[in-house]
Amino acid sequence: MLKELREIVQQVTASSDLNEAMSELVRKTRNAMQVDCCSIYLSQEGQQSYLLAATDGLAASAVGRASIPMGEGIVGLIGEKEELINLANAQHHPKFKYLPEAHEDAFKSFLGAPIMHQRKTLGVLVVQQKQIRLFEEGEESFLVTLASQLATVIAHAEAKGNLTSPNGRGMLRGLAGSPVSPLRAAGCGGRGLNCTR
Repeated sequence: MLKELREIVQQVTASSDLNEAMSELVRKTRNAMQVDCCSIYLSQEGQQSYLLAATDGLAASAVGRASIPMGEGIVGLIGEKEELINLANAQHHPKFKYLPEAHEDAFKSFLGAPIMHQRKTLGVLVVQQKQIRLFEEGEESFLVTLASQLATVIAHAEAKGNLTSPNGRGMLRGLAGSPVSPLRAAGCGGRGLNCTR
């Protein structure tokens, strides 16, 4: 699976369009891992939810519409704990949340990894299968690596102001580098180091 991983990473990082990159990633990941579904949920801080941003296996009509409130469902749990979750039968998990618009009734096994960048959860990458089984360690590593690469692509799109949600609304999140500029704190208004008050 190393060859497939390299190809997916190269294609995703080379793409100039995030939505296109995510669509390719879910399609190729589903094929490479031989699973029934692969989906990406992106963090929507303003709405305090995870929005279904791309999928190959769930209802295409749910992309940009279906969302899971932060702290709810297994996706919310992954975002909260910031760690991988591997379940043989997700529907038996106490945090399981059914998304009727996504038509996920048939899927049992679940593997999800947080999409993390600079200690911040940007979303969750999920694969699902109809068969009841635990995913193997190699599959976990594969998904974690993809989530890590995807985090870089999402963060880059955010930094350039090119991040739009699948429903067309713009999104931009950022972290403050410094609470107050030292020049502004000195009353210089950012005019330079030789400022005299």
